[in-house]
Amino acid sequence: MNALRSIRFSMVFRWMLMFAVLMVPQVAQAQWRATVGAQSDNLGRQALAFLPNEIWIHAGDSITWTFASDETHTVTFLKPGQIRPSGLMVGCPGISPDGSTFDGSTCVTTARLAKGQSFTVIFPVAGNFKLVCLVHANMTAAVHVLDLSKPLPHDQEFYDEQAEEVAEALLSDTDHHGDHERHDSDGAAVTAGIGEVSATAGGSETLSVMRFKRPVTVIHAGETVE
Repeated sequence: MNALRSIRFSMVFRWMLMFAVLMVPQVAQAQWRATVGAQSDNLGRQALAFLPNEIWIHAGDSITWTFASDETHTVTFLKPGQIRPSGLMVGCPGISPDGSTFDGSTCVTTARLAKGQSFTVIFPVAGNFKLVCLVHANMTAAVHVLDLSKPLPHDQEFYDEQAEEVAEALLSDTDHHGDHERHDSDGAAVTAGIGEVSATAGGSETLSVMRFKRPVTVIHAGETVE
């Protein structure tokens, strides 16, 4: 009787051990965080960027992008060779549900999302995938999905710090300044918005100044502003 109980216990233990082994890969799958866009306090400066611009994860991991600006963006992964859809008709085609899986066989995209919203994508297979925003042509990034046997170069803390540093650098760019007040006797020219595109290892990102470069222009009655 004791021998029979011992055999049963051994069989149950083996089944539990096998079940635990099968469950480990699922538990080990990481959930990464990233940010879409950044903006100044007065909303005049918009960082059109995925932060971080390049990220390495393991197959089976997921990334959740949180939208941090009032300017709308999309998180979009196109199929290899797929023509980039127009930003005026967001979709590739259609909008993907949150938590979609991307393996390169079909496109995955959000609708136009803004501050406070988020979107998660799961990456089941290894590969290098390009991330684009359908609203802004010069806003791209890369996701490198590695096999589980390969080590990752960075952790979440590294990406959080990098995202914060890049956002601050973009928004504090002081290369562009306009006169606060100016009078032109023969008329005046006012620039409405400026942008500066930066190339990165993972793609490209843009600082966009969404305001009139010269806030105040003084002219005489009868003169024109262009």
